[in-house]
Amino acid sequence: MSSSSRYLTSLTLASFVFAAPVAAQESGSMQVGGATVSVGAGTAILTLPDVPSVMTRTTGLLPGSILQTFKSSDDFGDEIGWNVNGSIALPMGANKSVSLNGFWASIDDGNSATCTAAVGESCAVSPLVDDPALAQFAGFGGPVQLNSRSEREVDHWGVSLESKWRLNPGVMGVTRAPHQRTFAIGADIRGIDQDLNETILDPATPAFSAVYNEDLDTRYTGAYAAWGGDYSIPFLSSLTNGMGLRSSFLLRGGVYYADTDYSGRLTTAGSTFTATSALSLSDSDVAFIGGLVLETRKRIGRRATLSLKSEYEYYSYVPEMAYNQGDNRPGFPTNLANGQIGTRIGSDDAFSARTSLRLTIKLGPDSVMEPLK
Repeated sequence: MSSSSRYLTSLTLASFVFAAPVAAQESGSMQVGGATVSVGAGTAILTLPDVPSVMTRTTGLLPGSILQTFKSSDDFGDEIGWNVNGSIALPMGANKSVSLNGFWASIDDGNSATCTAAVGESCAVSPLVDDPALAQFAGFGGPVQLNSRSEREVDHWGVSLESKWRLNPGVMGVTRAPHQRTFAIGADIRGIDQDLNETILDPATPAFSAVYNEDLDTRYTGAYAAWGGDYSIPFLSSLTNGMGLRSSFLLRGGVYYADTDYSGRLTTAGSTFTATSALSLSDSDVAFIGGLVLETRKRIGRRATLSLKSEYEYYSYVPEMAYNQGDNRPGFPTNLANGQIGTRIGSDDAFSARTSLRLTIKLGPDSVMEPLK
């Protein structure tokens, strides 16, 4: 999506602008030649709320109540997508580093629904807004059938600029050194960009169609803190050490400003009419994003490490749409007693999980490389 690209580009430029004075404050101690570069790819899951359909089954030709609702997107958390990620870390002295990190995940699903109305019932498609001036309502008295097909595409991405410190470097005079611990703070921007396209057709009336298109984009801008380090499982440590495996964890949490923009467009067409309603909405809230990162790595060379990384995160705010289900124009008094009046942005929470295989390469002269064990 073009808006995502603009945000990613602007944040990347801002990150380098921020990093430059930090490097200057270190009196030239940033070791560009000792940079560490990581790239990875794998799977992604995101448990976003279900999306309702603009189609309903109601009582009567001029509906009085809703008998059945349908979904444009159902059980999105069961869909598995893909992700790519990368980072570049620059040492700032012996025990500090600055890194630029990013990821991009894409997940999509499709859903079909059928409204079958008996005699005395209707299948209905309502406008996005309850405006008497909009002749948008389409109701078909039973027996009738409407078929819908929806496609939902979601891009989930993030970019952060992070400073990290080693908390227990160079422990001396002990038989067995404690596990290394790190602390980090970062500035972060996230995005969840959703595209939804739904088409509704009447098999018995080829001239009729209803097409709904939606963009629902949320930006999270904030800061986080993280703490973690290496760990080992006592009864497996001998086995993992013998295989050259090292494991680490990271607990991360931050506060964000969440800004959501909605843009929807519904077009209905028949043999004698075409009607369109469009709506733009926005919403904002404070959100918490936090989670756990687990990584198991193995050295495959003096410069290279291969690792399996899993990231689990909780979002306290994600948008949830509710669409108008009535039409109050003259002659169609169809505001439903038990229906949604007006389209609005609600809220829910969500979980995400990303697992990837990552390759990390350390740059610099051979003299700074660790021997392969």
